[in-house]
Amino acid sequence: MARLRRIQSAAHRHRIALIDDDPDLVASTRALLARDGHDVHVATSPEAGVELVRTRRPHLLLLDYLMPGATGADVVRAIREFDQTVQIVLLTGYAEEQPGRRLLRELDIQGYFDKADGPEQLMVQVDAALKHYRAMARLADQRRRLMHVVAAGPDVSRLQPAEDLFRAALDHLVGLVEAPGDGLVATSNNGLFVLEDARCGVSVRAATGKYEGGADLSDLPPGISSAVERALQLDVAAQVAEGVIAVPLVTRNGDRGCIVLEASSLPPDCSELCSIYARLVTQALENLVLYEQATRDALTRVWNRGFGTRRLEEVLKLANRSSESTAVILADIDHFKAVNDRWGHAAGDIALVAVAQRLQEACRGTDVVCRHGGEEFLVVLPSTDAPSAAFVAEKLRVVLEQLHIEFDGSVLPITASFGVAAVDATPWNPDLPGDLIRAADEALYRAKADGRNRVHVASAVDAAA
Repeated sequence: MARLRRIQSAAHRHRIALIDDDPDLVASTRALLARDGHDVHVATSPEAGVELVRTRRPHLLLLDYLMPGATGADVVRAIREFDQTVQIVLLTGYAEEQPGRRLLRELDIQGYFDKADGPEQLMVQVDAALKHYRAMARLADQRRRLMHVVAAGPDVSRLQPAEDLFRAALDHLVGLVEAPGDGLVATSNNGLFVLEDARCGVSVRAATGKYEGGADLSDLPPGISSAVERALQLDVAAQVAEGVIAVPLVTRNGDRGCIVLEASSLPPDCSELCSIYARLVTQALENLVLYEQATRDALTRVWNRGFGTRRLEEVLKLANRSSESTAVILADIDHFKAVNDRWGHAAGDIALVAVAQRLQEACRGTDVVCRHGGEEFLVVLPSTDAPSAAFVAEKLRVVLEQLHIEFDGSVLPITASFGVAAVDATPWNPDLPGDLIRAADEALYRAKADGRNRVHVASAVDAAA
């Protein structure tokens, strides 16, 4: 309750501008407003008042209707040219000063106060105007947060590596909760993206603020740990606790996760918007899973043959524009059938996974490693000529030759043969990817025929065939 009172007190502290040339009224009104905790700024002339509103951006303006040199209507017209949100109450001293209804409506003036009615009635007018301001501010803040969710859509929903998706999702949620409306207490930027994986349990996959760089769940504060535990057992709905917001994520295939944000204060409408955001992130996760299933080899987790072929087509088209060479490597594990026959298919699967992992680790980030079929792997090398591709293939051959795989007390003998083919920048035609792979396959066949565990490079004629 104490924390709630502190937030309410901060949220109800307002900036008020007072424009009046009566020093006694200014002093008494200023004291009344300050007693309620407001920040009061004073101007004693119309010109200074307009500049005060321009620089201080008050929430409420108390404006003397008649001052030397201008009427309150003149001042309001000048202010409305640059500020449409400030609430305005006119201060009048005589019956003939009272503004007409049409003027109040045209200039969006919230009301007027007869100075003869006394300070209590003035504070009633002030409270009503500020209540209206807070309602407008909440609507504006809700709109801003909703637009933040809409704007986050393309960034979160685009196909991207899982870690990039987690980071984008977390950053956008931090922005959704953190960016405060006027008068709200800003939140801290400390968040976690947590996934529950059947194979490795619960883990932090992305983090910001003091959790940057990853965090062990066992080391998290009790409030964060309990929020994670609750969120992982709920459907998609935001849960707000003391200084913590947890947004559960549950995909249709049963995968669970949550985004947890530690905050010094949370907007009252944040839960609903976070639920909308959670559905957006969940859909992105489901799309990512479907994309992974369509493009990744289920066993080795490198790209599958279809993706590798499509990527080769893209690389060849780009290479023609930039006048660069493109190379491919075909690698085939030697005597793989003997491994399966002697140790079983479980050993063969372990070998395939290990080979794929080593090939991936040894290649550049721009290279594409895919399982081409059975025990054969295709590596697409953008911006690479034949000599460079042969060097890469020899490096990969040595890496696999040194691979140490133990199974059932034995070390699996793993080597591989490599075929390399390259093509200079060539006008695109649909047969080009197949011709290049075919040339590498013929070079691979010769490497096998020459004794295996070696690299053979196709001739230029083979690559262009």
